[in-house]
Amino acid sequence: MDNLTRRGFFGFSAAVGGAFLVGCGGTAAQHTGSALDADALAKVLPAHIPVEFAKPDLPGVNGSAPGYLKFPDTLVAAVEEKPLKGGEVTAMTPAFWPVPPGLGENSYYDVVNERLGGVVKFDLVQGSDYAAKLAAMMAGRNVPEMTVMPTFTIPPRFSEGVGEVFRDLTDFLAGDKVKDYPLLANIPTDAWHACVYGGRLYGVPFPDKPFPEAMFYRSDVFEQLGVEPPKNADGFVALCKEVNDPGANRWAVGDVFRSMIRMFGDPGDWSRDPSGKVVNKIETEAYTEAVKFTQSLYAAGYVHPDLVAGSTTRVKELFAGGQMLVYQDGLGAWREALAQQRPTNPGFRMDAFPLFAHDGGEPSYPVSPPTAMVTLIRKDLPDDRVRELLKVADFAAAPIGTEEHFLLRYGTEGKHSARGAGGAPDLNELGRKEITLTYGFLASPPDAIVETQYPDYVESLHAWLADAQQHQVKPPTFGLRIEEPAEHSKLPKQFEDRTNDILRGRTPVSEVGKLAEDWRKAGGDELREFYDKALTDAGR
Repeated sequence: MDNLTRRGFFGFSAAVGGAFLVGCGGTAAQHTGSALDADALAKVLPAHIPVEFAKPDLPGVNGSAPGYLKFPDTLVAAVEEKPLKGGEVTAMTPAFWPVPPGLGENSYYDVVNERLGGVVKFDLVQGSDYAAKLAAMMAGRNVPEMTVMPTFTIPPRFSEGVGEVFRDLTDFLAGDKVKDYPLLANIPTDAWHACVYGGRLYGVPFPDKPFPEAMFYRSDVFEQLGVEPPKNADGFVALCKEVNDPGANRWAVGDVFRSMIRMFGDPGDWSRDPSGKVVNKIETEAYTEAVKFTQSLYAAGYVHPDLVAGSTTRVKELFAGGQMLVYQDGLGAWREALAQQRPTNPGFRMDAFPLFAHDGGEPSYPVSPPTAMVTLIRKDLPDDRVRELLKVADFAAAPIGTEEHFLLRYGTEGKHSARGAGGAPDLNELGRKEITLTYGFLASPPDAIVETQYPDYVESLHAWLADAQQHQVKPPTFGLRIEEPAEHSKLPKQFEDRTNDILRGRTPVSEVGKLAEDWRKAGGDELREFYDKALTDAGR
């Protein structure tokens, strides 16, 4: 996974880190965080003041990510003064890759710290250990000056203790106060929602795409077979029938269940029906019809045998090898696959299915909060130090077209990286050894498609995001920090397993009608009351 792909990885991880069926399983027995009405929330969120240092070739559409077909030749210094006044900053970030050489042994750290005006001393913790370490440090109130918290590793009861360990940043960033940090002001408002707890702003966001995944297909193989993406459910079945050929070691699909729920009109994990009643996804017609439809794909033999057996370890390999032509994955998987396949197979192409509804009507996509991580600042620091650390985060949020953006991702041109096709920077051996997105985790600019070495990918993803943007649906829970009662934490896995049994034929499809009924009896009704109160309190 290369340096830029890590961003897509976080988008996908955040999506799959939550529950499959019934919302995020938490531990606190109350709804807390940003469960505010719109007026109250607006008072604590920073103003959004966009800036642009390099004009995109493909501008965003109604808020979708812009695309760049050529990397900017001329870079602009976005931060005139060094953020730090000497000394050392302590910071903790996750690492989902081998830890690079440390201070004194890493020329990339040297050049970035020189530009910052001080030394950032990172505690890099492997991703699998991060949640446990964060929880332990919070319990002991022993955290570094800057702590990066992925949204999928939030410790238990975090909302109750955040103000005891981390600094309230509302008076530094709310409204026009964010103008002191113009690159942070460039971050869209929705990304800041995940930073609000108990009605106050506690962090700086690392923005991500609001669309956690897509349904991908091998467009090169489709072209060879003379088939096109479907426009409705019947077309999808017809496509599967045409391309499925077990004798040639080729199956139509892998896991597509969540995409099928969206195809049937998924309203989101929680929604209100026309009468105003709060309902869970598992109770909706979209869920029931998606189970029936997906089970029919399994029954017809269109699903690869690995998925039938419940194994997902070879999914990407099967897709890349043409043994499975359609599957769902995080958007970051697209860029990652190109980086892995194009060097040996230049003709490799994949694309994302345009959104479509089961009946050919208007599709929809319930979006996720577009925040992968939040950076928090230790509570006991004086105001001047807080402002200094926010300047570091401001530096990290520099967008494409700036010297700071290039430096944090590609180091020094000619030493850590070189320009290739489309002007795209590419890390050399030293860059791959020394550079990971450590400083860049402290904050991030708005999403942009900058992989100029793959212009077909830039154009295709830009078009997909622009289309998806106009079909997005924000569920009632969007932007709220809601932690569920601990006694309901087992519901997601329990009903995910039962759903999988139906999909794979281990349980008759006629049992799909009992899923919602049994879910209600198992605690779903109590959970509904909990969400009804949370949404009502937030004016939703």
